[in-house]
Amino acid sequence: MSGDDLELHWLRLADLANLWAESSDAPSHIALLGEFDAAPLRGVACRLDVERVRADLARRVRRAPELGRRIHWTRSGEGRPVWVSDPAFDPLDHIGATTLPTGADSAAWSADRIVRRLDPARPLWRIEIVDALPDGRFGLLIVLHHVVADGLTGVAIVGRLLDAFPDATVDATPAPSAGPALTHRALVTDARRTRRRAVAAALRGVPRLPAALRRTARQVRDAAGDIRETAPATSLPRRVGTGRRLAVARFPLAELRAGGRAVGATVNDVLLSAVSTGLRELLLARGKSVDGLTLRASMPVGATGAGQTAAMLLLGLPVGDPDPRQRLVTITATTTRLKARQRAGGGDVFDVLHLPEPLARAAVRWMRRHAARHINLFVTNVPGPPQPLWLAGARLLEALPVAPLAADIPVAIAALSYAGTLTVAVNANAGVSDIDVLAEGIECALAWSAEVTGHPELTSPSRPARTFDPFRSPRQGGSSRVGWTERGQQ
Repeated sequence: MSGDDLELHWLRLADLANLWAESSDAPSHIALLGEFDAAPLRGVACRLDVERVRADLARRVRRAPELGRRIHWTRSGEGRPVWVSDPAFDPLDHIGATTLPTGADSAAWSADRIVRRLDPARPLWRIEIVDALPDGRFGLLIVLHHVVADGLTGVAIVGRLLDAFPDATVDATPAPSAGPALTHRALVTDARRTRRRAVAAALRGVPRLPAALRRTARQVRDAAGDIRETAPATSLPRRVGTGRRLAVARFPLAELRAGGRAVGATVNDVLLSAVSTGLRELLLARGKSVDGLTLRASMPVGATGAGQTAAMLLLGLPVGDPDPRQRLVTITATTTRLKARQRAGGGDVFDVLHLPEPLARAAVRWMRRHAARHINLFVTNVPGPPQPLWLAGARLLEALPVAPLAADIPVAIAALSYAGTLTVAVNANAGVSDIDVLAEGIECALAWSAEVTGHPELTSPSRPARTFDPFRSPRQGGSSRVGWTERGQQ
């Protein structure tokens, strides 16, 4: 194939949006902190054999061709930026090693490292091998730019870096051969060809234009309603700086599914309800009034097999409702309604990516400046592998997902299911110094959702009245995961 006849892989508009939306203080980086059993990989003096881990990861990187690509930044007339194989790519250049400082918490330590800059002239990812974690573990901190992967495709990439069995072998995957040189003429030729195809597709769609206009009008109406509603002011920071804090909640996934199913709620609904409870506890601990308070969360839904998010739900979290059961009922009804609107062709703020590129870019930049007026936090939930994964015989014991902060929205909550556990990571601006209160509130609320929704008789009038305190943590002396007391008794 000649250089002029190349079939180029242009960045999608969604990819460009991830680039337009980031800033120097808030890069669009997603991350996974994996903690492994270090015993199978210990070498001399019982230390982790770091070079073996680096070499093993480097071989596995070849399983994910997208990790060997970089962005070729185009000039005027050459069309959108394109993905190209990096001829100088060496996986080892992207795999470093470090030691966790004595006494440090791995999640808290990782928080600021995730936002360290990725070189835009190279493939946009890095991995750090982290030795000396507690309990005989080592870690992998995997950082991907959001333009390389979203949550679902990121999980798929991690799955290719790891194995489904402890004794799996790594096939020697050869490095991709360098293709024809990318020339200015090839870029211009392909850009013109792409424009001709777009015009032809538009002409074919003329008979469907009236229906398309009606659908667009409905989408604009729906999205405008989302944008008109403002988010209430809270004591959370109104600006995102360079510092980050991370806190973690965990709970068995099967219990959440069973509890949610008992009341017609999904795991997403249970998660959102728990987030509402955590936010309520955080604000109350700060001495703030929450009466009637509804905070606004943005949540991606409907990802396709290609890893593209189909829609962004903007929904209210009933933080001000004192009844945890009613909070779950309200959220379940809201998500059901919003998903029905989506299936019916309704619009949301994500529809800006259907606009012509100049308008989409302007819209994304507007949202970067003004989204914090309409959204209090981001929430995302990504399904991960149900079975354990391994790296050279070392089992992945825990997988902690991290979503990026953006648009001066100070909190992003990411959930990932892995091997029967739902792990929820709260990523926040460094100014949220009491982030642990939020994470503990989420964890206790997940426990409540699993126990109470799965056993309605616990709140039945026919039984002795019991008061549930989802914030009496077992760390404070309780023996169970949640705090139950008979009325009048401690």
